[in-house]
Amino acid sequence: MEGYGLDELAASAEAVLAGLGPLVVALAGLAVQASRAVTLDAMEDLAWERGREVLCGVVQLALDGQAAREVRVPQVTGADGVPRRRAERGHARTVVTRLGKVAVRRIGYRSGIKGAGSLFPRDAVLSLPPCRYSWALQRLAVMYCAAVSYEQARGLVRAATGVSVGKRQLQQVTARAAADVERFCQDPARPRDEPLPAAGPQARDGLPPLGISGDGKGVAMLPRARRRRARAPGQRSRAFRKHTGTGEKKGHKRMAQTGCVFDVIAPEQPRTPEQVMGLEPGAAGNMPRAVNRWYACDITASRDVAIGKVFGEAGRRDPGHQRRWIVLADGDNSQLDQMRAQAAARGVTVTIIIDFTHVLGYLWKAAWCFHAARDPAAEDWVTAQGLDILHGRAGEVITRITDLAAADPPRPGSEHARIIRTTLHYLNAKQPFMDYPAALAAGWPIATGVIEGACRHLVQDRMGITGARWGLDGAQAILWLRATAASGDTDAYWDWHITQEHQRNHLSRYQPGTFDLAA
Repeated sequence: MEGYGLDELAASAEAVLAGLGPLVVALAGLAVQASRAVTLDAMEDLAWERGREVLCGVVQLALDGQAAREVRVPQVTGADGVPRRRAERGHARTVVTRLGKVAVRRIGYRSGIKGAGSLFPRDAVLSLPPCRYSWALQRLAVMYCAAVSYEQARGLVRAATGVSVGKRQLQQVTARAAADVERFCQDPARPRDEPLPAAGPQARDGLPPLGISGDGKGVAMLPRARRRRARAPGQRSRAFRKHTGTGEKKGHKRMAQTGCVFDVIAPEQPRTPEQVMGLEPGAAGNMPRAVNRWYACDITASRDVAIGKVFGEAGRRDPGHQRRWIVLADGDNSQLDQMRAQAAARGVTVTIIIDFTHVLGYLWKAAWCFHAARDPAAEDWVTAQGLDILHGRAGEVITRITDLAAADPPRPGSEHARIIRTTLHYLNAKQPFMDYPAALAAGWPIATGVIEGACRHLVQDRMGITGARWGLDGAQAILWLRATAASGDTDAYWDWHITQEHQRNHLSRYQPGTFDLAA
């Protein structure tokens, strides 16, 4: 491109906005270089790398223009009541954006009193973050960190922005990004993302049932982050010196308590027990669906706290207790007790359904006590018992297993004796929560697939990365952010979080009304 053409182009741009000329010339030069590239990849790489520099210059130009127009005021009074009357121009701080580094210049106000720090009202007007990375860059980094390892996240951030962020800085940014999740979830004004689905024929007052479920998933922790009440692995009785025996665990994990609240969409036609057991066609397209899912995941808090959060969300969705609350559980007695206690504390009646998949698991274990290994009759036996339970005949199944054990008693103390005893105890104890005929007729779910899936995709997919060992703060931050994303609240949360940060980092440092002057 001829020099005189560039001069005219720069002059025209300067007439529009002072300082725009060099940027327009740089953009024109970039277009010329791209046109000389041979392949599309070369053009794209050139535009991507050099284009970021030009766009970063645009941001810098805007900042410089605002800095030049910043109005000096007689004084700025801090929250400490100390007026700052000394105004000094030229104070600058560097902020790293997705486009590169920019310098933010602003007026600093000093008091001359020892201990009373300088104030920079322009920082509040621009809503600058407390660290050196812009909010947009932080959000991008946090999105990567919540999905993959920190080392992989570093590479992804660099590939997407050209900015190199250290691993420790990524951990700090992630921890700070999750700082407001708990308060955000407890905010009664938090908006609902989706409307209530259409209710089924058995719904109360035309409202769909509300599903509640909870479970735990182990996360490998650093030694200092394990629960103190658990006996250290080295202090436990071990069958072998170098290998774990049957039923023994290494003891390096801490449970991440996961909960879910969701709206239940019943199928058009209720399922039959035969469809559930796969004996009749039509079950695949005739399943209840869980929509508007909201997740909670805690590794620092105990189970009762996590369950309390889940019931708190259920109460937020149904403050008048007009809907039917369905609790899906795997049968853990402690979990059941805590869920019933939470329901009683809120004055709501819940319908508890034991996961039918767990029931089938016990039936399969019992089947091998009465059948030879690889005997196809075992499957027929489990199917028959499962059908009886789904039809509401759990008592007959208990009697049948008891009679079979009495007719051919297992050797006392044997594995078969233990399995039969455990199965009978489980079926007897959980029989009050096995009203599967009513659940199927109403179109409710009878399995805990929602929470089982949550434990996998919320916890295991990120926390179980090979070789990962977690500290408490880092683990909790990742779990909160993943739960927020899975609940569909990421956008709303980030807006809320930045508002809280603005209050903490800027507005709280000034007397009320200060920012009427800082335009």
